[in-house]
Amino acid sequence: MSFLSHATRLLIRGLGMVYGTASYAFSMAMFVLFILFAINHVGLLGYPSLNIDNLNGPPSEHPVLVNLLLLALFALQHSIMARPAFKLALSRLLPTSWERATYCLATGVVLLMLVQFWQPMSGQLWSVEQPVLRGILTGTYYLGWVISLAATFMLNHLHLFGLQQVFKVSDPDSGMKVFRTPMFYQLVRHPIQTGVVVSMLATPDMSLSRAMLALGMLAYVAVGLALEERDLVREFGDTYRDYKQRVPAVIPALWRR
Repeated sequence: MSFLSHATRLLIRGLGMVYGTASYAFSMAMFVLFILFAINHVGLLGYPSLNIDNLNGPPSEHPVLVNLLLLALFALQHSIMARPAFKLALSRLLPTSWERATYCLATGVVLLMLVQFWQPMSGQLWSVEQPVLRGILTGTYYLGWVISLAATFMLNHLHLFGLQQVFKVSDPDSGMKVFRTPMFYQLVRHPIQTGVVVSMLATPDMSLSRAMLALGMLAYVAVGLALEERDLVREFGDTYRDYKQRVPAVIPALWRR
């Protein structure tokens, strides 16, 4: 290997580390912002205006349409960028080890757009004033996100968020091609989405704006899981089919036969 070729590889690897780390930091920051935004707790970060029931960007005469477009953008970005065909196409433009970091970066951008341009809608489905019940619902909301985040660590958090790939170029998918069902994955096939469902439904204040966000996210979970299951069956075959027969998708079974 020539010196120039070796230097180029080192440069690309170094850039990948910087890119992956920056993408991870940005996507996690936007994840936290979205969590606080969806329950009107962004004031905890010193930005009280960035709440789901406030106007955070330019007003629109068609708030429902704007919100639908934002939800569609979120769903399309997540679904299309997770497909093998898109990953293959992206590998022609960027190093393969940058693919997951790019996915996380795009997710962060979409979450920021959703928070910034979401249109409030008048109307309230419920608002719980009783302090204890309100605290329980708020705690359950955050518990859902904890479940989702914990589930990423049970598989491989660093790989799912693109850090392992940019720091371990020689074997970026180490441990990810073996079918495993650790902890939460013994109860449901998709505990990350279980946490999302819990968080979207558990809120002390369900405005029409918040309800639209919840319905959009639940619809994405349903469609996204159908696509993901297809990919998992293609990758793991009968092993995953057997797992699918034994373990529910999102809602844990209270009892098993």
